[in-house]
Amino acid sequence: MTELSIDRYMTYLTAIIYWALVVCWLAIIIFYLRQYIRFKRIYPLLTTLLVVLFIDGTRTLIESIYFGARYTARTGLIAPYIHDLLDLPQYVLIPKTLNLVAALVIILVIVRRWFRSLEEEQRHRRAIEQFRTELISLASHELRSPLTSIRGYAHTLVREFGRLGEETQKEFLEGIASEAERLGHLISDLLDMSQIDEGRLRVERRAVRPAQLCEEAVRTTAHPELKHALQLEVTPDLPEVLADPSRIHQALSNLLSNAAKFSPEGTEITVGARRLNDSVEFYVKDQGIGIPREEQNRLFSRFHRVSNARSPDTPGAGLGLYVTKGIVEAHGGAMSFHTDLGRGSTFSFTLPTVEGRIRAEASAAEDSPRD
Repeated sequence: MTELSIDRYMTYLTAIIYWALVVCWLAIIIFYLRQYIRFKRIYPLLTTLLVVLFIDGTRTLIESIYFGARYTARTGLIAPYIHDLLDLPQYVLIPKTLNLVAALVIILVIVRRWFRSLEEEQRHRRAIEQFRTELISLASHELRSPLTSIRGYAHTLVREFGRLGEETQKEFLEGIASEAERLGHLISDLLDMSQIDEGRLRVERRAVRPAQLCEEAVRTTAHPELKHALQLEVTPDLPEVLADPSRIHQALSNLLSNAAKFSPEGTEITVGARRLNDSVEFYVKDQGIGIPREEQNRLFSRFHRVSNARSPDTPGAGLGLYVTKGIVEAHGGAMSFHTDLGRGSTFSFTLPTVEGRIRAEASAAEDSPRD
């Protein structure tokens, strides 16, 4: 085999190798792009790595196309002048320039990601500090207050044992029971808050009648100490909803408790349910003080308490609406409110009906690709 034929053979082989590299790198770049779209909102660090790999892969692809075209033109399979063109000094610089530009872009991407990580870490620290401050404030007032009352009642009963009348003893024991129940509710709300924050609030949904949920909430709220008139307003023949009865009872109870706190004594509080497309809307309507505009954006934030013109010292940790919203969203529902300052507020949430969920699942099954 002559030296000329060997050189021609190597030129063909080199051109084939470069075009094979073009195909391989094109497939790799498409793979990187798909994985970036897939993990963009889940793993930020992985997506940064994919961006770097994508840039480096694109650089290698362009470089392979350049050399593939150059060696193919040298074999005579395409116009020979392309080889002479790509052999000019200004075009020979293309691969080197690409390497420099790609390296610069990769450095910029990594630095940008690094600064973003620092900003996110700083925001996370501020959020932790704010949460710690709010928790300390809660512990110093909402936890200490019932404990102080329980301790005071208990110490008095022990110290004055045998000297207190039956009525006084009963009053003290009722005070202990009331404050212990308040403390229990607060601890339960804190546990629910942590589960909501971590996305692991458990709900066990089953078919249940909306009227049953509303009636149960009214029955447990209508105790002798309640100074409000409760009204039930449920549309007849509502379809069953998918719900965890104990959780929805908790949500309605929270809304009823808020309505009672922020409404004048003797006013009416309405609990109702009505049909809304493939959902049932539950609502609690009061005739209270309403919610100031400047507080509406923070209404569902944890530890946020609406200022009460009737009683600035109204007890509460500011977790009721936060927990209620978390419960509703865990059911696949949505929460909203309407308020009229000085005239009252209506808080509502939706739950999917059983028949609506069946239709949605059937429609999803029809739209899904089949083998």
